[in-house]
Amino acid sequence: MEHTNGNSRLAIRVTLIAEVYPTEDVRRVLQAMNTIIPFSEEIDDVDIEEEERRKLIKVRKEGYEALIKLRSAFRNNRILDTARSLLMTRRGHLRALRFHKQAAYVGKVRLCDEDEMSPLGVISLIIDYEGDTQTLADWLTPKTERGRPVREATTHELLYGRPSTSEING
Repeated sequence: MEHTNGNSRLAIRVTLIAEVYPTEDVRRVLQAMNTIIPFSEEIDDVDIEEEERRKLIKVRKEGYEALIKLRSAFRNNRILDTARSLLMTRRGHLRALRFHKQAAYVGKVRLCDEDEMSPLGVISLIIDYEGDTQTLADWLTPKTERGRPVREATTHELLYGRPSTSEING
């Protein structure tokens, strides 16, 4: 477990990626992506790449604030355990989360574990975190017991790391 000196924040970068199918409107796909991670086309890094009849939208944001809406949606929809199982590998590595694009069009956050679950494809979310991935998971998708989060990481722990056992017993 990593703990910084309390002065420097741990970096968090998020990337949303969605393919725009020929039958879709770019504006509507951007709107769906905004359901997952709120962003501004004027402020944030939004790229629309076109290659061989294929359009791909990539949105990049910095900071934990990008994840606050999603964190609330996981709690409100009571899908913390599902989200956690899709976010973390057994070895504690982060995986991309995939969301149902059609559900996002209508403002709903619905996770997909397979691409086939969303006929118009998925919106993928990749999270890059400088700190301990367990801390990120405990903040975004804490384990639950009887439907309630347990051992949830605080925002301070997310930003500055958790103290190691030696620091606590110190």
